[in-house]
Amino acid sequence: MNKIRTVSAAIGLAAAASLILGGCSATTASDTSAKPADSGKVTWWGYTPDTPVAQKYIAEFNKKYPKITVTYKNFENVDYRNTIIPALDSGKGPDVFDLSPSGGTPEQWGPYALDLTSLAKAQLGADWESKIGEGYAKQLRDAKGRLVSMPMGGMSAGFLWANNNILKQAGAEVPTDYTSWVATCKKVAAIGKSCLAMGAGGADTFPTEMYHSIANSVDPSFFLKAATGKAKWSDPQGVKVLSIIKNMAKDGIISSDVLDAGQYPLANEKFMKGNAAFVQMGFWYTQYSGAESCKSAMEAAGVSNPTCFVQLPVTFPDVAQKGNGSQLFGEVDYGLAINSESSNIGAAKTFVGWLTTSKSGQQDVANALDLLPSLQGTAPDWSNISLVDDAVQRPAIEKLIAESVTTKQTRQYQTTQESLNAIVVATQQVLDPSVNTSIDDIVAQQQASSKASTVK
Repeated sequence: MNKIRTVSAAIGLAAAASLILGGCSATTASDTSAKPADSGKVTWWGYTPDTPVAQKYIAEFNKKYPKITVTYKNFENVDYRNTIIPALDSGKGPDVFDLSPSGGTPEQWGPYALDLTSLAKAQLGADWESKIGEGYAKQLRDAKGRLVSMPMGGMSAGFLWANNNILKQAGAEVPTDYTSWVATCKKVAAIGKSCLAMGAGGADTFPTEMYHSIANSVDPSFFLKAATGKAKWSDPQGVKVLSIIKNMAKDGIISSDVLDAGQYPLANEKFMKGNAAFVQMGFWYTQYSGAESCKSAMEAAGVSNPTCFVQLPVTFPDVAQKGNGSQLFGEVDYGLAINSESSNIGAAKTFVGWLTTSKSGQQDVANALDLLPSLQGTAPDWSNISLVDDAVQRPAIEKLIAESVTTKQTRQYQTTQESLNAIVVATQQVLDPSVNTSIDDIVAQQQASSKASTVK
């Protein structure tokens, strides 16, 4: 099962501490100038993509480079972040590893990686930045301007996935605002299903997705202003956001088990088992619209002999009912870094360059429906993609892609870990019926625990 691209405070701090204490290797000139090779062995570690998706990438790569053997190892989010730095410090790390702008950032993990600027220029030309997603290169550079990770693709969030089968069975409509969402949830509850599958327990920062979406409905500019210190989380907009979350639990949109576990596994399994009408996940969930991948996802959630349901991306309801809607937010999802201590840099450059910049490699990324391809102008080849219900799902997915690649609002890139963690704590407090703290006091604590980002 693909993972959420977010991290907990403990993980982020542990990674930073490991970097400081363990020391990191320096990149040498010979490392940077090593030429791509046509043969060799490459190990690739990542928390994404799913292993079947990675295997498809590798199989396509080997059609052109049969003498390069690539071995992929997939980790759960927490395991990856707890494993990668000690492995790199020990000299036994992978040749290639995932590196994103949020969680395992260029500042934290970049010192272990080669500067890939020359590779990007060699693959795409001097104007290479204009040929990939807007802002992707900036988000994967360290403070010294080194491109420490070649972007695989982008990610969007701020919308819902709907189980179309449940909505039809319940005679319910896709909600557009708070009032219609409550009405839909009542119809869904009447057939014994949950309305919104959500997991906000634990330290993972996924609840920030919900907060961000609601904030956009309250005031489209508020979230990023608060994240960058141009507003306070305790401003009236912040009070309104938490009030809406509290009401969502009271009015039956958010179920009572929301604090029992995190989004993974709680919400993911509930939705994939067909027990909830909606779940908030990002673009990575698009892959489970596929006729085969949906079965794998349902089996992973514990369903025996699954029958796929039709899942659709739908706009997050305008819960503030001010007419603002709720725009998407996104950024580069992750890139591939090359370990500066690797003994297979030539082969690693060939693999990373092919997958992140070649038309064929990026076409495979597009067809996996897991990422928004980094290479501009690359779109899914629908003749090679089998959906559960092409007539219903394809138009919705194409619309999602079009909206995702044009969004100007970042997801986590301009929000510090301290602010993300403070949002999680505040959300958990308003959802916990045993907490008697007022929302005014909760937002005051949230503001005090946050740290403004200086990223522009």
